[in-house]
Amino acid sequence: MSLNIVASVTEETKQSGDVVAMVYHNGKLFTGAEGGKLIIYNADLTIHQEIQAQYNTVNSMCIFNGDLVTTGNDGLVKIWDVNTLELKKTLTGHDNEVRKLLPTPDRLYSGDMSGKVKIWGTDGAGQFTLNCVEEVWDIAVAGSICFTVRDKDITCSEVMFRETSAGDTKFVILTSFEGRPPLMLVGNTLCFCDRPGMVIKLKANEKGQPDLGQLEGHTKIITAMASRGNYLYSGGYDNSVRIWDVPAKKLVATGTTVSNAVQSLAVGDDGSVFAGLVGGYIVKMKQQ
Repeated sequence: MSLNIVASVTEETKQSGDVVAMVYHNGKLFTGAEGGKLIIYNADLTIHQEIQAQYNTVNSMCIFNGDLVTTGNDGLVKIWDVNTLELKKTLTGHDNEVRKLLPTPDRLYSGDMSGKVKIWGTDGAGQFTLNCVEEVWDIAVAGSICFTVRDKDITCSEVMFRETSAGDTKFVILTSFEGRPPLMLVGNTLCFCDRPGMVIKLKANEKGQPDLGQLEGHTKIITAMASRGNYLYSGGYDNSVRIWDVPAKKLVATGTTVSNAVQSLAVGDDGSVFAGLVGGYIVKMKQQ
């Protein structure tokens, strides 16, 4: 099945730079880009609202505890009212650029370029800090198991959620294996890229992380992933977006953004796929 472009931003409504972060929520597409601007689009990609969210690039965003959370090069994690975009709280504690946010039902994870993963409660209070040593480019979490990745290897750790005498958070590294970002859990399957970056590797989220196979099709480095149910969405420098059925290990649909590499992905309520591209462009795609 093919993925076809059904809407796109115009030169006048595009983002301020490469669209590196997106999240879809309640009929709106929240996008962050180089330059620190947050633009919220309607489902048809007309602009709903825009503000300056971070000092420079908006590296990551998510919905946590009903609020919008953004972060970026300034090392600040900001919590916004998702409807009014009123700034509710700024979380401090990172001393370097924050690369990734990850929400779970009861905790928010933020990883920075100094190798720290900070864990926040639903009230925005800092609870724990993991000192991973290596830069944190992406995070995946299932219960007490935390996967972190740089550009070459993925580390699997078990978090004890208690402090050591030195004030750090107790955690145990269970294993590490070759891989690179992006990575995410689809059900109980960890999806991530191999070192060259063009193949999606699959591992079970269980002791020993046994291999479950791989997904092949991209011809250049994969830079973005999203998920919904059993489906994984991927995009990258080959200007393509692909939908995979992870349990079946098969390609469901594919489409091209025509001339721009993919930097971020989000999935709409009706299954539409939004791709944030190099140069500030955004397209909406549907299976046809």
